[in-house]
Amino acid sequence: MALDVSSLLSLLDPTGGKGSMAATFEGLLYQMPENTVFTADETTAGRYAYEMRTIFDTVRQCDIEGDTEDQAMPTEEKPKRLIDLDDSETKELLDQFVHDLIGQDNFKDDFRKQVEIFRLFNSIGEQPILSLFLIGPSGVGKTETARILSSLLAPGESLAKINFGNYSSKDSLNSLIGSPRGYMGSEEGELTMKIERSKSGVILIDEFEKGDSAVWSFFLDLLENGKFTDSQGEEHDLNGYTIVFTSNTPRTEVQEKFPPELLSRLNLKVDFAALSDKEKKTFVSRYIASVAKKYRSSVDESLEDQSVIAERALQEINTANEDNIRILKNNARKWFADYIAERKEGPSETLA
Repeated sequence: MALDVSSLLSLLDPTGGKGSMAATFEGLLYQMPENTVFTADETTAGRYAYEMRTIFDTVRQCDIEGDTEDQAMPTEEKPKRLIDLDDSETKELLDQFVHDLIGQDNFKDDFRKQVEIFRLFNSIGEQPILSLFLIGPSGVGKTETARILSSLLAPGESLAKINFGNYSSKDSLNSLIGSPRGYMGSEEGELTMKIERSKSGVILIDEFEKGDSAVWSFFLDLLENGKFTDSQGEEHDLNGYTIVFTSNTPRTEVQEKFPPELLSRLNLKVDFAALSDKEKKTFVSRYIASVAKKYRSSVDESLEDQSVIAERALQEINTANEDNIRILKNNARKWFADYIAERKEGPSETLA
C-alpha cells in the first residue's frame, strides 16, 4: 500500500510550533501496516529530508508515472449537474424528461426555458441554484419531477430527498444541518448526509409548507449564495444544483403561507393540475409494459409481449375514478400480480 504524506510532512518541522501534532503524526505512521510505502513529491521530500530520516528506515528517490498526488489521493466523484452538460446533452436530457413526465405540458415548456436561463447565468456567476416550487394535490407528478430529473443526470443513483412531514419538533433546522457542537446528541444533519451520498445534483424538499421560519431563512440564504455551513462548521458548495420544493398548499394560500422574500427567490413556481384520463391511461400503459418487460427478462421468458399485456390492463383497470397516480400505480401492481397468478393457474378444465 502506498500513502502520499506530502501535505503532512510540515508537521515534522520542529520550528513550526506543532510539536504535539508532530507526535500524533509519527504515532499514526507507526500504526500503519509494515509493508506501507510512504511517498512525497520531490520538492517537499527535499525540504524535510532530515526530519524524514528520523522516522523512516530508508528514504530514496523513485520515479512514479503520472500525478502521484492524484494516485495516492483519488478525487471524489462530483455529482452530475445540469451545468455539467453541453448543449446537445442538455437538449437530449430535456427531451427525455418531457417524455418521461406524464402531463403538465405548460410546466415542461417553462422548465426548458428556465434551464436555458440557469445555464447562462450560472456560467457568469449570477445564479448558483435552479429552484422549482411545485404545488398541487398529491399524486400529480411533483415528486416524480425530481425523481426523473435525478435519474436522467445520474442513472441508478439515489435522490437526495428531505421530507418535512417527518419533522415534528421545533428544532427542524438542527435536523436539517445537524446540532451544534456540544449539544447532547450532536450529529450530522439529514441534508448533509443525503447530498454526500448522492451522485445527482438534484435535491427534493417534500412538504415544504411544514418547515418553520428558521428553515425558510436557511433556504433563503442557500438560494442566494449557493452554499451552506453545517453545524460542524463545514461549508458545502451546491453551485449548479437543482432544488425541487413541493407543497400541497392550495394556490390561493401560498402567498399567506410562505414569506414573500422566499417566494421571490424561487425561479419557477408552478401549480400542477390533476391528470386527464388520457394521461392516466398513458401512465398505466407505460408502467405495465415496464414491469412486464422486467418480469419476462428476469423470471419468465415465455411471457407474452408487454404491449399486449398493457393493452389488456387498460381494458380492465378503471382510471377514470382515480386522480392520485400513486394509488393508480398500486392498482396496476395488483392487476399485474393477478394476471401472473391467473397465468400460472392455466386455463380451467371443463368436465365432459
